[in-house]
Amino acid sequence: MLIKNVRLIAELSGGCKTDRGCVRLDGGRIAEVTGAQLQPLEGEEVFDAGGRTLLPGLIDLHTHITLLGGVGEASKNEPMQLLIDAAQQARRYLKYGFTTIRDCGSYSRAATYVRNMIDSGLCEGPNIISCGNTMANSATQKDGYLVDGELGFTAGVRKEAAYGADFIKIYASGSAYNPMGVPLNPVMTRGEIKAAVDTAKSNGLYVAAHCHADEAVRACIDLGVRTIEHATYISDETTDLLLKTEGCYLVPTLSATYVSQTDPEERKFWLERLNPMRENMCRAIRRAHAAGARLGFGTDSAPGGPQYDEGVEFRYRVEDAGLTPLEVLKEATVYNAEIAGRSESIGSVRAGLDADLVLVDGRPDENIEVMYRLPLAVWKRGKLAAENKL
Repeated sequence: MLIKNVRLIAELSGGCKTDRGCVRLDGGRIAEVTGAQLQPLEGEEVFDAGGRTLLPGLIDLHTHITLLGGVGEASKNEPMQLLIDAAQQARRYLKYGFTTIRDCGSYSRAATYVRNMIDSGLCEGPNIISCGNTMANSATQKDGYLVDGELGFTAGVRKEAAYGADFIKIYASGSAYNPMGVPLNPVMTRGEIKAAVDTAKSNGLYVAAHCHADEAVRACIDLGVRTIEHATYISDETTDLLLKTEGCYLVPTLSATYVSQTDPEERKFWLERLNPMRENMCRAIRRAHAAGARLGFGTDSAPGGPQYDEGVEFRYRVEDAGLTPLEVLKEATVYNAEIAGRSESIGSVRAGLDADLVLVDGRPDENIEVMYRLPLAVWKRGKLAAENKL
């Protein structure tokens, strides 16, 4: 396929900047990217982009194909129905331009199984990077998949590795979404965190840690966790420590603080709980960005909710955290690919990479509001996976 008359952003396209370039796809990969006007090969399909902007496929480093929006809640005890529900939800990400997602925990490892189905061609969906079951201890909840102590985390990580996890997710502090939870409380010992990190490393995996509390963030940085999820109450001192730590990244999730409840009392409760969390995350983002850090782009949201429908993560990062539209686009593509260890296959419009591409109507690097709307077209490994009308 030849995609012609495309606008390319240099920072997202291997340095190629053009308003009327061409991108040739072949065998599911990008074969050529140029500012010149190419002639189609004999029999080659041509897609005229009409001067619109072509982006790399978007990457959400923190989402859940079950749990969010109630997906899988009714079927979590019915494995086959849960698999169907999870697969249907996974397919929806493509509509929004997300061709790669990192699932940070799903019922019964559903994301791992759906990943395998997509990779084998049984169904359509984004590339899925799955942690399987999360590693949470009994301080976080009363039931579910819980592990305690250093031996418990060692065994738990080994089990997830055996089930095909791509990385390990731990809960190092309380949850904001549990109304009874105390986000400022660290809930894992340093020994438990170290056991998870060491065991993951020995199995070729890395650890992502749910962290709101500054003390929990600091311990995770010290002990070799690769991605700090949320980092809501990270202090300036801990932010500085992270910036000095090679191979450790911040993955803020601003859209998770979006309040959609309409009941007055319920809305008041969540606004008072979540607004201060967003303000602190934004302060940490500004400090980290000013120091040159590469931040991850995660939403802790999913298709079907207002955060995806309205591009809330893009909006909050520009309007509340003060980042430029281009910087946010880099976070959702180039930087996320680097953080996930997938830069050799995704994250840029560049020859040799997978043909995961998104066509949008406008100039999102100049006006982030372009990302509040659905993209016009989405390609997954060279195949047109979604089209949305203007």
